[in-house]
Amino acid sequence: MTHHPDSGPFLPEVGDLVRDTASGRVGFYVDSVAGRLLIRPVHGGCEWEAEPADVELATPLRELRARAAEANARSRGDLL
Repeated sequence: MTHHPDSGPFLPEVGDLVRDTASGRVGFYVDSVAGRLLIRPVHGGCEWEAEPADVELATPLRELRARAAEANARSRGDLL
């Protein structure tokens, strides 16, 4: 997703892999509630909330690693 600084806070599209810069965690954007973003961990599990100002799209390398980790977890039956 393209973001222009004068257009307000960055808002990813559902399914985008994002990085929460406040926590350093990487996950998939799933929804927003009351102005906060809900992000699902790559390996599944409970979503966490993040401030839009703390969220950025993951770099291609991070995305590749996260998607490979998700595929590996799925093959082991670890995903919820």
